[in-house]
Amino acid sequence: MAILSKGIKLAYSSTGTESYTDLTDLLEIPSLGGSVDKVDVTTLADASKKYINGIKDYGDLAFKFNYAKEQFTTLNGLTGSINFKVTLPDTTTATFSGEPSVSLEGVGVGVAMSYTLNISLDSDIEFGA
Repeated sequence: MAILSKGIKLAYSSTGTESYTDLTDLLEIPSLGGSVDKVDVTTLADASKKYINGIKDYGDLAFKFNYAKEQFTTLNGLTGSINFKVTLPDTTTATFSGEPSVSLEGVGVGVAMSYTLNISLDSDIEFGA
C-alpha cells in the first residue's frame, strides 16, 4: 500500500552517538540509493558484450529546506563527517555519514526563501526498520 510523504524527517548527529537532532522545515529529499557502475569484461572470444557490477555511486545528496536563520547557521557551521538519519512515515530509516555544505537558493519577487543541504557521502546508506 502506498504511503504519503508527510512526516519524513531528517536528523543529524555530530557527536558520533545515537543522539540525533531533528531538522525542521524540510521540503524535499533526494533519491536514497545508488546506481552500480557497469564494468565491461568482454573478451575477444565473446560474441556479445559481458559485464560485471562495479562500484555503487550514491552521488551527492541534496535536501531542500525553507529558510530559517538559526538552522541555516547551525548547518552552515558543521564541519567534518556528520551522521545523518532519514526516517520515513512507516519508521523505515536510512542512515549515512558525510560532509555537509549549505547553499542559499536564489529567489525572485514573492517567493519563499530556501536553502539546500548538500551531503558528500563517506559511507554506504544503511536501511533499517
